[in-house]
Amino acid sequence: MLRASPVLIISGERDHRDKLADRVYQCGLRPICCETIADAQALMARQQFSVVLCEDSFPDGAFRALMEQMGRNARKAPVVFVSRRDTWDSYVAAVGAGAFGYVAFPPNLGELEQALWTALSESKRSMRAPAQTAACQ
Repeated sequence: MLRASPVLIISGERDHRDKLADRVYQCGLRPICCETIADAQALMARQQFSVVLCEDSFPDGAFRALMEQMGRNARKAPVVFVSRRDTWDSYVAAVGAGAFGYVAFPPNLGELEQALWTALSESKRSMRAPAQTAACQ
């Protein structure tokens, strides 16, 4: 059942995508990788993701551009930001731009697992909320 939870990984660097995909798989989730914001948009138009795991820049834009696109997407998934900068300022900037969580790269498996499970819980809660609201009306 957990492998059915797809996690979209967006990174412009193949070795980063591979490392993140391996860690996501180790957490019992199903990684789906892409390189650009355009690729991510195409994937999100066809499939719903439980969590989006991404870095701060891509060949076709930066994290803020991705967050703007995510804001326009009807099927929003929590975004966990992965960065080589492990500083408080980087964390605050990512969360301020709309990230749900923040993990330093290369990710510690325990830290990444915690961020993914917290984001998955939020994803499941937000998917139930509209159905519960509609049932109450």
